[in-house]
Amino acid sequence: MILKYNNSIKIKLMDYANTDFEDKYFDLIYSQGSISVPNRKNILKEIKRILSDGGLISIGEIVSLKEPIAGFIKDIWERSGLEPIASSAIKQYYESKGFEIISEKDLSETLGDFYEKIRSAVLKAGKDEKEQDKKYFSRMKHESHTYLKLGGDKFIGFKSLIVRKSN
Repeated sequence: MILKYNNSIKIKLMDYANTDFEDKYFDLIYSQGSISVPNRKNILKEIKRILSDGGLISIGEIVSLKEPIAGFIKDIWERSGLEPIASSAIKQYYESKGFEIISEKDLSETLGDFYEKIRSAVLKAGKDEKEQDKKYFSRMKHESHTYLKLGGDKFIGFKSLIVRKSN
């Protein structure tokens, strides 16, 4: 977010599946939670189109840690519109789409702190705030409880990748 004040760097928020940028427009694309969705094939196709040859993508992606996925986890992902790739298959997935893996790091251990903060924020939120978006607060309360207390940590992971577009 600090980069938005640097005039030499152009930051744009967009729908990755449908952009209006020229081919090979970007040297670097940052994607946080944008590819863990059912539409990932179209999103990656568009990212590849607008990414320069040899360009990089920094990806943060929710992954599935364990197969088969428990029903209560599938429910959370469906409600959130997510369709995570298995952690063990993510490298092969990106390579099969024409990307070279530069770095892959499992950051699943950071999710505990993330969900604790979500849980705390939900508990601290005022009645008026909760009334404004009941559905969101209900979902966040359920998701954090599932992760922290019901064994969601055995199924929900997070990976960070840096991948290069192969020429």
